[in-house]
Amino acid sequence: MVFFGASWCRPCKAAYPLTERMASEFGVPLEYVDVEYGDDRARDVTAIPTVRVYDVHDEVVMEVRGNVSQGALDALFGGLA
Repeated sequence: MVFFGASWCRPCKAAYPLTERMASEFGVPLEYVDVEYGDDRARDVTAIPTVRVYDVHDEVVMEVRGNVSQGALDALFGGLA
């Protein structure tokens, strides 16, 4: 799971701790990528925050874009179960 955000983004600052807590609860590895630092995975991110789940082939299998709320995260993590 990768959280795409930026240091200046208020919604990112609010959503990352929620995402981090849920990832920990579900035992899912989480990586933070700042979209301003040239990570190739961020090249097609059109809204921040964005949370993506990748499969073993590095293909996006689930995504929450823009509104990373508790409800959106509940649905995302529910899809992982």
